[in-house]
Formats: sequence, structure tokens, C-alpha cells
Amino acid sequence: MRPLRRRDLLLALLAAPLLPRSARAANFPVAARLRVPGLEDPRPGALADLLREVEQNSSVNPDAPVVEIDATADALFGQPFVVLNGDAAFDPLSDEAIAALRLYLREGGFLFVDDNSGLEDSGFDRSIRRDLARILPGTEIKAVGRDHAVYRSFFLLRSVTGRVLVRPHLEGMWLGDITPVLYSRNDLLGAVWRSHGGGFALEVVGGGERQRTGCRKLGINVVLFALTGNYKRDVVHVKTLITRMREQGGYAE
Repeated sequence: MRPLRRRDLLLALLAAPLLPRSARAANFPVAARLRVPGLEDPRPGALADLLREVEQNSSVNPDAPVVEIDATADALFGQPFVVLNGDAAFDPLSDEAIAALRLYLREGGFLFVDDNSGLEDSGFDRSIRRDLARILPGTEIKAVGRDHAVYRSFFLLRSVTGRVLVRPHLEGMWLGDITPVLYSRNDLLGAVWRSHGGGFALEVVGGGERQRTGCRKLGINVVLFALTGNYKRDVVHVKTLITRMREQGGYAE
């Protein structure tokens, strides 16, 4: 089974502004948290909070609750976007999990990793780098330059932030010109995580509410990038997709 294709999601998102208001929301499974043995979720519910930010600011309307899935489960391949977050070291993933994630990423899936520790030297960081090297051997984890599509997939952003600022950039892994893995060291989910009362659960460190607003925008961009890939970089490609969509009757004038 192949992951839900980003091309199909892109067509839905491109069509949304052209459709009648009643039909504009693009409904599909959006994201799941990757379950790792022995690694607790220090931000339970934060991924759902982020998706609500996306829903309130775009035409994306997730129609399925956020779930936790195992890397070896068939359900992995029904998700265009999975998140692995934590604040502690974890044991090496099984060979079966590594093989499944390698196939998932090579077939069009996307992984967002968020270090929630707020530490420069964290056990989570050491563990995730160890296993990312196994998942995509020979592929470096590199800083993401400011010309990357993630910085303009929805909002135009000039900087990177999080609940804390451990690194002034995102990191990523590439397969050709595609970035199937993005990694934040800055506890991005911690900045959008809400308490049961509806307020934000954690204070941001350094920049107050302006910093939090930047985190919310970056989180939305990550989700929209996960769903659409690098298409913002290629306007000609977008025009081609729109033309094809019109020819196939995929929108209403």
C-alpha cells in the first residue's frame, strides 16, 4: 500500500478557492503521531491543537481524529503526514519499523520530528539522529535554507521559532529535490499546545506572544508543506495542475 498521495491533496487544496463556499473544505485524514515503544508523548493533544489552527486558517478540514500508529501498522500508509515528538532518549527502532518507515518516506510519505526537550544536548536528539540515519542511510540531516518551500507554503516566513529557540533553523533530509523529513529542535508543538481550559499550556521563552504567533504560523506552514510538497517552488507546475483539473471537470466556475 502506498501513502495517500500529496498530488491528490494538492489538487483538493488548489480547487478549494474555486468551489462554491459550501464545498470548499478539503476533507481527508491529515496527520497521526508515530508511536515509539518507551517514548511518552510530553505534549498530548498538541498535534490536534495544531490541526485546529490549520482548519481555522485554511481550506483544510481534517475529517479524522488524530491517532497514534505503530510504524509497522498498515495504517501508516493511509497517512500523508506523521509526527514523531518527544523529550527523552528511546531505544533503537526495530528493523521492521525502520524498513516500513523507509518505504513510507520513499513512496511519498512525510515525517515531522519535534524535539520537545528544549535542550541543546538532548537524549531525544541523539536517538532520533541515530534512527533517521538508519531509515534513510547515506542521506544527511542538513539545515533547511530560507529558500525552502516550507517557509512559503502558506504564510511567508523569514525566521524559525518554537517554544524555545535551540536552533535558528529547521533541519531536513532530502530524496532528490523532495524533503520527506523535517526536524525542529525548538519544541514547536509546545508553543501551540492548549490546556483543557482552552488557553496555552506552556509559556514561550524569550519573545512572548509575538513569538507564539510565529510558532503558530510555522506550524501551519509545516502541515501545508507536508500535504503539498515542494509545489510552491514551481509555478509552472501549479498552472499545469490547475489546467488538468479544469479539463477533468474538477471545479465549478
